Amino acid sequence: MRRKKIFRLFDRYVGIPVVILLALLTRKKRRLPIESIKNILFIKLAAIGDAILLIPTLRKLKSSFPDATLTFMCSDINLPIVEKIPYVDKIINCRVYDFKNPLKFFRFIKELRKTKYEVIIDAGQWERINSVITVFARKDYSIGFKTDGQWKHIVNDDIAEHSRTKHELENFMDLLIPLGIVPVGGMKNPDELQLEFFLTKHDREFRDDFWIKNNLQNKYVMCFHPGCGENGKPREWHVDNYIKLGQKIHEFDNDVRILITGTDLEADICNKLYDGIKDYAINTSGKCTLEETGALVERSKLMVCSNTGILHISCCVGTKTIGLHGPTNPAKWGAYSREAVVIQSDKFCSPCLYLGHDYGCNNPTCMPQITVDDVYLQVRKAMHPELYLEVISN
Repeated sequence: MRRKKIFRLFDRYVGIPVVILLALLTRKKRRLPIESIKNILFIKLAAIGDAILLIPTLRKLKSSFPDATLTFMCSDINLPIVEKIPYVDKIINCRVYDFKNPLKFFRFIKELRKTKYEVIIDAGQWERINSVITVFARKDYSIGFKTDGQWKHIVNDDIAEHSRTKHELENFMDLLIPLGIVPVGGMKNPDELQLEFFLTKHDREFRDDFWIKNNLQNKYVMCFHPGCGENGKPREWHVDNYIKLGQKIHEFDNDVRILITGTDLEADICNKLYDGIKDYAINTSGKCTLEETGALVERSKLMVCSNTGILHISCCVGTKTIGLHGPTNPAKWGAYSREAVVIQSDKFCSPCLYLGHDYGCNNPTCMPQITVDDVYLQVRKAMHPELYLEVISN
């Protein structure tokens, strides 16, 4: 986490002057070669959730230029998602932290310049390193976000205004407008904005075997995902709340089984959760691939989690989500589904995040404002919607 904080500080306080200088030295009027686009470079170095939300944009871009080679520049962070996207033809894995050695950066640029790109699309909302790479790449035209206070847009030939109020999926789609691709806004065209998660036959066979081995065939299975990754601690709902929630749910219906999902980095919090509800829970943290976890979630009835990548994966595979939001704005970062349930902290300053790391205070206290009873009520409604429909109709 400290390394990423240092990177963000360096990217801002060194990156902004560097980008301005490069723009002054290299800026020139270019024409969009719309009639001869053969190579497109798409840049997004983080994160898993963003990579998932980019899938409709990549699908639309590939269908609009089916003969062009679409190359995606990612990092180790979002590589597991990007390498599964069928609309991507080539992948460049950019290990940004290696660039503390300038020689490695220049070698990276030298290799990148072996290919000429008619169009570069920078989907980074704030990262100046993307802009530096764009400047040095061989290209005819570049497109990127104009984000308040970030200055990265000045190296690009055309921009998309990054909106604080639009869902990020829709912001990403706006990057295609300079190419003459005008997406239908909001959820008016579900086919165009449909999220996808690419499960294989192996993933679903693993899921089916898992269900049989754990006697889940006749159980109501829901998922708890208590972690938010390495940099998401302020977005996490306390593990004790998940334990109390699981206990209340089991008291209500002892046929419920809870799958605990999480990565290796989230093993500690997942293990603590399991210790509190082990009689009716299964801990899968660190034991499954991302795709296998997605398959397990697909078979489950419900996902309870904070704003993190698994929220979007659950949306992709059609599982109902209950998303817990404190610093994050659900209108911008929430599950992109009409069926998603949003629980927002009622603290006066929530939400505060815009770019994903710009918390309004050093130790956010908005997540504790979400109570176990708040979430339990929504779980009950999800499990038995017919009971609540009767109450409303009466």
